[in-house]
Amino acid sequence: MKELIATQIYTLHGFAKENVFPGREILDVGCGQRKLPGALGMDIVSDSHADVVHDVNKTPWPFSGNNFDIILLNHVLEHVDDVLAALGEVHRVGKPGSRVVIQVPYFRSIDAFNDPTHRHFFTARSLDYFFGDTKLAEYQYVSFMFRKIGFWYGWPHESKNPLVHIVKQLMHHHAGFYDQYLSLIFPVKCLTWELEIVK
Repeated sequence: MKELIATQIYTLHGFAKENVFPGREILDVGCGQRKLPGALGMDIVSDSHADVVHDVNKTPWPFSGNNFDIILLNHVLEHVDDVLAALGEVHRVGKPGSRVVIQVPYFRSIDAFNDPTHRHFFTARSLDYFFGDTKLAEYQYVSFMFRKIGFWYGWPHESKNPLVHIVKQLMHHHAGFYDQYLSLIFPVKCLTWELEIVK
């Protein structure tokens, strides 16, 4: 199994506090005040920790193609005007085989609706349009593809609570049923994906 990047960014002790990917080119899109250590940060807000001040909605982004080994979108996709265009830029600037880690609020989470700048809401299948091995990819909204390496309801680590661990396993094995029904009672706060760029 390939090394998981998401578990090193979102650790059991919180967001990574040091550069855990030395020697790799990392882009933190919409980095805000919490940029991934060792990453080049891009944000529209000038008083953020961004190294490059740029609006994610303005394409192309100011980077050459095939440039980054790891791309992080930490609570960014829900804000963009066009999810397809943003992921197209992620695909363009990432190297073949590079990793993309995406975290967004879950559509049933109150966090998804508290922020009036949120434009999009996500379920477990929302990114299936971008994976060549899913039924939703047959719609061919885009010409680029990713490979899903990992998906997690919540953060990408196992709970130490055995009951929570069992419930999360059931959620993952029956994602459609969870999204449609059980999430009304037990909503998670966020969704996390780890993708690989296919070129």
